[in-house]
Amino acid sequence: MSIGQGDKTLSVVVPVYERAEDAAQLFVEYYQHLTKVVDNVEFIYIIGERYQSVAKEMETLSREKSYKLKLIILSRDFGEATAVKAGVDQATGDYILTLPPYKQVETEELDKLIDGIGDYDLAIGKRWPRLDSQKNRFQTRLFNSILYRLSGQKYTDIGCGARLIKRDVLAEVRMYGDQLRFLPLLAFQLGYHSVEVELKQAPEESRDRIYRPGVYLRRFLDLLTIIFLTKFNKKPLRFFGLIGAGSISLGILGLIYLAFERLVFGVEVSDRPMLVMFSLFFVLGAQLISIGLIGETIIFTHSKEMKEYQIKEIINQ
Repeated sequence: MSIGQGDKTLSVVVPVYERAEDAAQLFVEYYQHLTKVVDNVEFIYIIGERYQSVAKEMETLSREKSYKLKLIILSRDFGEATAVKAGVDQATGDYILTLPPYKQVETEELDKLIDGIGDYDLAIGKRWPRLDSQKNRFQTRLFNSILYRLSGQKYTDIGCGARLIKRDVLAEVRMYGDQLRFLPLLAFQLGYHSVEVELKQAPEESRDRIYRPGVYLRRFLDLLTIIFLTKFNKKPLRFFGLIGAGSISLGILGLIYLAFERLVFGVEVSDRPMLVMFSLFFVLGAQLISIGLIGETIIFTHSKEMKEYQIKEIINQ
């Protein structure tokens, strides 16, 4: 069933989160193209505190041209995922198209997302062919490789902001802060299926993008958070127990080695730093396992309130 034809509608949600200098100009490009290919479409821009000037520019533009545009001004910058959630709460479409406020892919390529979603729950943009530098491509490959090794799910370009999503998915997926880029992984954990669709990368994206070390650190920590929440959220003992057991094993082996030296070779151990180190490994391991057991107890106590399944379809016969 085609989006925008019949009873299916589309909401375009754009979080104005970074690199928003040309957001108003790009909105006009988005609007003119998508209103031609989709009958029922609305635009929602969520604007953080840093981009109040963009909000005023777009408000003036909308008033002059009578564009069907809803602006949501946030009191401060809550993160990209939170901004999208705020936009979805105000959206009326059956499908949500998320786009960045900067030109990441060619606008006419967005048709491929609409045509390609089919029976999938998400259609994820994949910038191809890549026009940017080898540095940018290396960063993308490295990030996706780490994601694959930690999660077991392979995505070619999870950093692309052009995504078409069924509204039901966003209603079920929990995300906050800067976790929007991990939406496909969070959706997969709930049983939703996605497809990657090749979109021509915009030439404007060809410049080098080297960020501050803090940005890379935050993204890596976000990745670790997502992996823990998706793989061990309801099995904390497996996570803490694995690390704790390893720590205890290392501590026991070290203490056995020191005891062997003392009993066989008569080596004093009371003044050796290794005694303290291996003892700490043992204590740390016991504490980690205790944390895992506490987590398991909490989950067991609240298990009746948790929904661990996702119904795809109910057929009445």
